[in-house]
Amino acid sequence: MRAILLTIALSGCAALECDTNWFETGRRDGLLGAEAQAEYYARRCNGNVDVLRYLEGWHAGVALRPRQSAF
Repeated sequence: MRAILLTIALSGCAALECDTNWFETGRRDGLLGAEAQAEYYARRCNGNVDVLRYLEGWHAGVALRPRQSAF
């Protein structure tokens, strides 16, 4: 399941527009369980990334993910 979500997340990157809403891009990545990818986007977009907004969104997305039980 995790591999499928990662594939979906990375396929979304293929259609990335560099003038995107970085908060929403980060939120999507975090919600799908992808690692933060701000550096990847910065390379792909020639540094045209609002890294702070991306990371705010990523943290928001991670916070929405269900927690796994320790049992």
